[in-house]
Amino acid sequence: MRPGGALGTAASDTSRAIEDDAEEDSRARDDVRRRTFFATNCVGALAACASACADAVNAAEEVPKDYAKLARELVDALTTSLEYEAANADKSPGERFKFAEPAKKAVKAYISYDGGNGSAAGTETYADISEALRELSAFYKRNGATTAVSDEVREKILSRLYEARDLLPPPEPTIMDKLLNLKKDE
Repeated sequence: MRPGGALGTAASDTSRAIEDDAEEDSRARDDVRRRTFFATNCVGALAACASACADAVNAAEEVPKDYAKLARELVDALTTSLEYEAANADKSPGERFKFAEPAKKAVKAYISYDGGNGSAAGTETYADISEALRELSAFYKRNGATTAVSDEVREKILSRLYEARDLLPPPEPTIMDKLLNLKKDE
């Protein structure tokens, strides 16, 4: 028989049991930490989603209706013109200019907008559209009016225009829109 005999075996069994218990406690603590970490991340993600939803609901700015109409027309015309130019870079300048004519008219109407009290001047849409027009103006000033807009400048301008479009309130429904909605409701 080995020294310590049965007492040594019992002591080592007890120490193994204590180590096993400690290991189980450590695993349990790790599980609790993981669950807490996961729950905290879930709560954070849900809070971020709720905040984004609230931002999306409140995204449309309060601007005068006539300004919103002019701004929407400008954004649509200029976006269409720039996208056409990007897709048809091989076309003659005359064709591109002909297609850009509505954008030129929309820019003139937008610039001449007075609005009476300047309530639109402090809005994000005004800032985005103004920055896009400044960017376009600076490009043409540097490169000449007949030069096709470079990809980099076009992307900057389109980005600003898309931001402005997303912030503008939706257009008033037309009579046709209202009639179509009546038909859907039946």
